[in-house]
Amino acid sequence: MAETMFKTLAFLLSIYALIPTALARFFHFGVKSRAPGGAGRVAITFDDGPDPRYTPQVLNILREFKVKACFFILGRKAQAHPELVARIHREGHEVASHGYSHHISWLLGPRGIRREVQRAASVITQITGEPPSLYRPPWGLFNLYSLFLSRLHGQQVVLWSFMSWDWGRRATPESIAQKVLSRVTDGAILVFHDSDDVPGAAPGAPGKMLCALPTILTELKKRQLEIAPLRELLCAPGPKKSLLQRLWSRWEKLVLRLFRIEDVLDEGKPIMFRIALRKYRGKTRELPDGAILRRGDLIGELHMHNEMLQNICDSADPVRLAAAAKKTARQALIVLARWLAENPRYQNIKAVAGLSILHRGSQLVGFSAYEVSPLLSRAAMWYECLLLMIFHPAGKSRVQRHAKKLKPRLLIMSKEELFKRYLNADNKDKVDK
Repeated sequence: MAETMFKTLAFLLSIYALIPTALARFFHFGVKSRAPGGAGRVAITFDDGPDPRYTPQVLNILREFKVKACFFILGRKAQAHPELVARIHREGHEVASHGYSHHISWLLGPRGIRREVQRAASVITQITGEPPSLYRPPWGLFNLYSLFLSRLHGQQVVLWSFMSWDWGRRATPESIAQKVLSRVTDGAILVFHDSDDVPGAAPGAPGKMLCALPTILTELKKRQLEIAPLRELLCAPGPKKSLLQRLWSRWEKLVLRLFRIEDVLDEGKPIMFRIALRKYRGKTRELPDGAILRRGDLIGELHMHNEMLQNICDSADPVRLAAAAKKTARQALIVLARWLAENPRYQNIKAVAGLSILHRGSQLVGFSAYEVSPLLSRAAMWYECLLLMIFHPAGKSRVQRHAKKLKPRLLIMSKEELFKRYLNADNKDKVDK
């Protein structure tokens, strides 16, 4: 009896809380977590305020750098400190809703969620004269009701592109800046916290964020990433994608997170390669430069950035496609070498390797191409042809016409060879020629 009740409760919890949160957080159902039409812009947001100790300091820094942010504020704090909310609004920043009391939505029923959203909106409207159009649920948690409620009240649900982890006990100004600057890209929505009195926040944590914020703002400017108002960023038209492309992009984000595949960034912009730290599982191979790659050695497993793939797939001829990929690869390998040299997680890798059907001319950029097992070849062929059909308008016909030419190969280059060819800055001139 007890076991049956437990299973029933677990099932109901999944339907009411876990599945809606997964749909929002991983598949971005009904929410915005970045702006695909960023056009070289990002947005900065602050949660859990206003706080008389930290919010004025945040506002001073933003005024110094002449940038606008979005503050997701709590209704009860706004009631306690209306002068801070008025200042946020007066200085041109956006005032958005973070609910009234920072309650966990999993523990609230429909009536409680409605009350949280409505009370917060009422307080904000009384102070600013404008109802909030944006809403972020506490901790980014949803239930079956909250996933739809804010839309019914005319509020767009906005999460974030990635965490800055600025509220933890182990956070430092350096770690906060590093986490943000290593992942920020065009269209990103950044999240910080200007309060430390909600559950989970370490006392004094916003002080560390305040130390990191000028560094982050300065570096964003150097990278020519403009900080734009959040609503403006969200309204920017993005590149048109088919329904299949949008569904695939959401699925891909989940896969990248689960398998810890990360973007390689060049001044905040992704290159054509993604990478993951893996153990080599193939047979022992002696590479052309004499390096021996053995089973169990650490490698950087390379994956194609599919949106970059879409950009270079501008030819119906696979030979021209390979040439475009080779040119882009040369430029990306310079960035990859520098990125690996600066990333301590990848210090001990023996080589970089990846499966690809785009291997024409790979030897010219330093890779060695090896045949793979029939089973792996069929799986890789199916996957990469599927990508071609999704991301290129002529992908299906191309696959049908040139199936015999599109044979997957395992491409490997030792780390020493990669560094020899591409690590030094003066190699860029050689590559470009």
